Amino acid sequence: MLTRHPHSTLSLLSLLLLGCPSQVDDSSAGSGIDTGSETYADADTDTDADTDTDTDTDTDTDTAEPGIDPPLDGSSGGSGGADYPSSTSLTVAGVQTWLLAPSGVSGGTSVALLMVISGTEGGQGMMGNMVQVAPYYGLGDALVAVLDGRSASASDGAAVLDGLRELYDVDNDRTWLLSESAGTQAGLELAFFERPSWFAAYWANDVNASDQPTVHADELGFAPWGNAGPGGDWPDATTIVDGMRAAGWQLPVDAPYSGSGSDTHGST
Repeated sequence: MLTRHPHSTLSLLSLLLLGCPSQVDDSSAGSGIDTGSETYADADTDTDADTDTDTDTDTDTDTAEPGIDPPLDGSSGGSGGADYPSSTSLTVAGVQTWLLAPSGVSGGTSVALLMVISGTEGGQGMMGNMVQVAPYYGLGDALVAVLDGRSASASDGAAVLDGLRELYDVDNDRTWLLSESAGTQAGLELAFFERPSWFAAYWANDVNASDQPTVHADELGFAPWGNAGPGGDWPDATTIVDGMRAAGWQLPVDAPYSGSGSDTHGST
């Protein structure tokens, strides 16, 4: 499983200047005794005019690791969702969403989330694909939420993400995004602009457009994983992964993906 990890270490600089005040007491007293008529007067004066002025300053210029949103090693805390082990279509934050929610997640158990923005097969068709393949990719215990890429926008994706985090206890570090074909543009905008720090990994598959992250991993506080499946569109896929690499993302050696199906759009 791909999880979010801190990319930059805590930087701490502490400066402490301690003043050491100087105090001097210079005094003298006469002690002579004469039994005659003479008198002895001690005219000595003891004047301590020393001053203790401490103008030292204690300046603490500590710097803390930038806040990561949502925080690492946490979860959303939602507990109002229902189980949908066979998947269902429902409205989340005003957006039609096909949702697969394994048995038991309604009880508030922390759960991973894979968001999918479909291609021209639509939300229902893509969910059918996910039901078949999810168990083979270690996603049997994860929420899978599919949006119809023919109409869904990046803003729709962000709204659904927020809605699902309110309904389920979504693991902040195990939230992933997959976009397909017609959903390419919405996926790129969601991952690179709308919510760049919310996904541990993003795969843009069968791409038909390109874009690049504008926020570097150092600013995010961790390095997401990413890749693109060309589906025959090598220029766009190359632009996407080059941008990910320049922004400090983690990529597999095979980026863009060049394996089976990489030359054919829609290949199984």
